[in-house]
Amino acid sequence: MSVRGVGRGGKAGGARGASGAAGAAKTSGAGFGAKVDKAESLVGPSGAVGSSNVGNVGPTDPVTAQAMDLVRQLRSGQLKSRDEATKKLVADILREKVRTQSKKLTEKVFEQLKDDPRLNQTLERLWDRAEEQE
Repeated sequence: MSVRGVGRGGKAGGARGASGAAGAAKTSGAGFGAKVDKAESLVGPSGAVGSSNVGNVGPTDPVTAQAMDLVRQLRSGQLKSRDEATKKLVADILREKVRTQSKKLTEKVFEQLKDDPRLNQTLERLWDRAEEQE
C-alpha cells in the first residue's frame, strides 16, 4: 500500500492541484484587490480616514504627548520652570526608552541639551508645539 506524496515533497494530485489553486486565486483575487484599493484611497498618511479628521487627531508622538502633559503642569504651577520640565521629560524618556533611572545621567543629558544650540532649538520647538496643541 502506498501513500501519495511521500518522498516527493509536493502536493498530491500533481498538476491538477496546482491549476485548481491558481484558478481559485484568479477568480477571488481580482475582486478583493479592487475593494482594498478603494479603501486605501480614503486613508491619509496618518491613518485617519478623510482629510477633515487629520486636524483632530491627538499627538501620535509619545514625547510630544509627554511634553503637552508637562506644559499643563507648568501652567497649573506644579512645575516652576521649563528647565525643571525639561529635566522631568529627559528622566521620563530615559526611564521608558533606555530603562534607566539615573539622576547623574539626567543632569548630563540636560546640560548637553542646554549647551548645544541645535539641540536647544529642537527642544524649544518641542515646547512651542506642545503649547500650541494645548
